[in-house]
Amino acid sequence: MTLNSGTVIKDRYRLQRFIASGGMGEVWEALDTVLDRRVAIKILKSELSADSEFLSRFRIEARTTAQLHHPSIASIFDYGETSDDAGRSTAFLVMELINGEPLNAVISRMGRIPVPLALDMLEQTGNALQVAHEAGLVHRDVKPGNILVTPAGQVKITDFGIAKAIDAAPVTRTGLVMGTAQYISPEQASGQNATAASDVYSLGVVGYEAIAGKRPFVGEGVLTVAMKHIHEAPAPLPEDVPAEVRTLIEVALSKDPATRYANGGAFASAVAKVRAGKQPPDLRGAAAGAGVAAAAGAAATRVMPPTGANTRSASRAAPAAYGYQPATAAHGYSSPPPAGLSTGQKAVAWGAAALLVLALITTGILMMSRITDTRDPIAPPVQTTELPVQPEPEPIVPTTPEETTPETTEPEPTTPEETTETDEPPVTDTDEPETVTETPDGLLPRIIPGRGNSAGRGPSELPEDVSTPSTDPEAATGDAEEAPEESGP
Repeated sequence: MTLNSGTVIKDRYRLQRFIASGGMGEVWEALDTVLDRRVAIKILKSELSADSEFLSRFRIEARTTAQLHHPSIASIFDYGETSDDAGRSTAFLVMELINGEPLNAVISRMGRIPVPLALDMLEQTGNALQVAHEAGLVHRDVKPGNILVTPAGQVKITDFGIAKAIDAAPVTRTGLVMGTAQYISPEQASGQNATAASDVYSLGVVGYEAIAGKRPFVGEGVLTVAMKHIHEAPAPLPEDVPAEVRTLIEVALSKDPATRYANGGAFASAVAKVRAGKQPPDLRGAAAGAGVAAAAGAAATRVMPPTGANTRSASRAAPAAYGYQPATAAHGYSSPPPAGLSTGQKAVAWGAAALLVLALITTGILMMSRITDTRDPIAPPVQTTELPVQPEPEPIVPTTPEETTPETTEPEPTTPEETTETDEPPVTDTDEPETVTETPDGLLPRIIPGRGNSAGRGPSELPEDVSTPSTDPEAATGDAEEAPEESGP
C-alpha cells in the first residue's frame, strides 16, 4: 500500500503527517474521522502483514497491550487489517498520540540529565513496567527511544509487546532487522528467555546513560556490544554521583538476574528509597552473604576425606553438596534429643553429641595436617642441594627442628619434590568456553527496531541505533529515519 498524506486507512483513519519509518513499517499522525481525534497509527510492512504466524502473534500482543492501563503507558485504541487494490494485506495499530520528546533526544540535547530528574524518570518507568509484568508481559525493548517525556515531565512508554512478536518470528526472516544491542540484558544476549528482570536490566542501562551521559558499553557492532553485556562490568559512574545512586544502578546492572530487582515495581521502590535519601536494597550483598553463611556452616560440620583423597576436588564439590541443605539436618548430631527422654538422658545425649563434634573436628585437623604435609613442599630443591656445605640445620621437616646433622639419611629429595610438583592439577582449563561466539546468528534474539517516537511528535529515531555500524545486514539496527521536525498544532 502506498502511504501519503491524505491516504485513508480502513475508511476511518486519514493520514496527515509522517512521523518515522523503521524495520517494522511507518508511523504516521492521523485523524480518526469517527471520533474526531488525532492518533498515531503504525502501519506494518507488507512482508510482515503477509506472514500469518506473525499476524497471529501480533494480534495477541495487541489485545494484551490494550488491557494495560497506566498514566505512563501509551494507550492502544485499535488494531486492524486491510487490503489495497492489489490484494496485499496491511496490518496497523492505532495508539495514543503523545506530545513528547524521546528520552534519547533529551540526553542528546542535555548531555547528562540531573540526578533528581533522572530518578523521577526511572521511578515512573519502573511503575509502568510493573503493570505489564503483573499482566505477564515483558517489554523486551526498554530503551530511551521508547520512553517519551512530555513537557510536564510525564513519562510514556511505547511499543509494548511488539518486541515479543518479533522475537517469536523466525530469526532468518528477510526484512526483519535487529534493534539496538546497547540495552539488551545478558540473558537475552545469551539466547535465553527474557523476564521481568531483563526489563529491569535494560532500564538500568537507560538510567546509567541518563546520569553519565554515555552508554555503559559501546562497540563497533551489535555482537561486540552484546558480548560486553555478558562478560564485562561497566565503567564506574562519575564521581559526583551519590553513593546510593551508584548502588541502585549497579544492582540493576547485575549480570545474574537473581541479584537484580525482580521486576519494575521492585526497581521503582528502590528508586523511591534513593529519592528519600536512603540506601536502596542491595541484593548482591544478600546473595553473597547467604552463600558465605551456607559455606561456613558446611565447613564447620564437614567430615574430612581419607588421607589419600584428592582434597582439591573435595573442596570444589563442597559448595554444591552443602549449599542447599542445612548441616544440622544433613548430619543429625546437632539436633535436639527427642522430647520423650528424661533430664539425665538428655544430658547424656547432649554430652555425646558434643564429644562427637569435638572428635570430628580433631580428626579433621589431624587429617588436614597430614594432607598439607604431603601437598605443600617445604624445602625447595635448590636448598636441599646445599645441605652438605651448610653448617646450620635445614628446616626440611617442621615437626623435627632438632635434626641439625648435615649428614641426612633421608631418601633422595628428588622423589618427594617430583610428587609435589605433579600433585597440583592444572588450573588453566577452568575458563568456560564462550560458546556464544560460535553461533552469531542465534546469539541475539530479535529485538524491536527502534521506533522511539512511534506515538509522538518531534525527533523519533534513535542515534544510538546508527552509531554502531555493522557489516551484517541481519544484525543491523532497526531504527527509523527521522522525519523533519515539525511543530505540532
